[in-house]
Amino acid sequence: MPSMDATLPFVSPEKSTTGRLRPVPAPPWLRTGMRMASALAPGTAARVARKLFFTPLRARVRDEERAVLARGERFEMAAHGGRVVGRAWGEGPTVLLVHGWGGHAGQMTPLVDSVVAAGHRAVALDLPGHGESEGRVSSLVHFAAALARAASLFGPVHGIAAHSFGAAGSAYAMASGVVAKRAVFFAPPIGFESFWLRFRIGVGVSQEVMNRLLLDAEAWLDVRFDGIAPGDVAPRMTAPLLVLHDRDDREVPFEEGAELARRWPGAQLRPVEGLGHLRILRDERCVAAAVGFLAG
Repeated sequence: MPSMDATLPFVSPEKSTTGRLRPVPAPPWLRTGMRMASALAPGTAARVARKLFFTPLRARVRDEERAVLARGERFEMAAHGGRVVGRAWGEGPTVLLVHGWGGHAGQMTPLVDSVVAAGHRAVALDLPGHGESEGRVSSLVHFAAALARAASLFGPVHGIAAHSFGAAGSAYAMASGVVAKRAVFFAPPIGFESFWLRFRIGVGVSQEVMNRLLLDAEAWLDVRFDGIAPGDVAPRMTAPLLVLHDRDDREVPFEEGAELARRWPGAQLRPVEGLGHLRILRDERCVAAAVGFLAG
């Protein structure tokens, strides 16, 4: 198990402060229109907002990510009624690499070579509505269904390495029956509130519209959000967990990862600095710590 080596960018959790969250980017005309609709036609605003909220943007694939993806074995599978695309590298017990909301499999490729060198097969998905996979909308339920399907095809699953909302989807999948011996979460949320707040502020909808959106979404997905968040399922988890989280993360506050580690039996928290929400995935020291933990 990796030690708190002085070369790693890890710092004491006691120094944490909650940074200002970065709102979801939206053009001014949309914010103005949604503010007006929230006041004049909240029902209509909620329907439009739900579509916006559950429609992820497709992020650009970096050249170095594309090169690693090209070395992988491309596969397709059916999950939650759509086609999901993924890549696999190496042989051995499977480690699932799980991107976050608005991400893609390429964002997890910095872990691939180290996972393979450790004797594992690395499997990365473009989750539903992301990357090369089908669909325009996605959700926690879509994420978990795709992970469950991948686990059935490539299992047994030795480990899961997940980022941000992908950690939420992974925790929900594990709580729903996906078995993994170990897990590493980069910048995980404790719940969904920070995502809802960033959307509400960025898009300009009222709290009433946000409440309607969430009620409609629960009916659509056939779930209750109360009870399925990472912090809700954490106390039931048995797999060892490592949480890596930048204390100045402006998308998922550091305190959320720290609280998740507190609730997850036996979890380890490793705060980092200067890496933000995405660069933490490309930091060589964090990659080494993550793969070392997964290797056990």
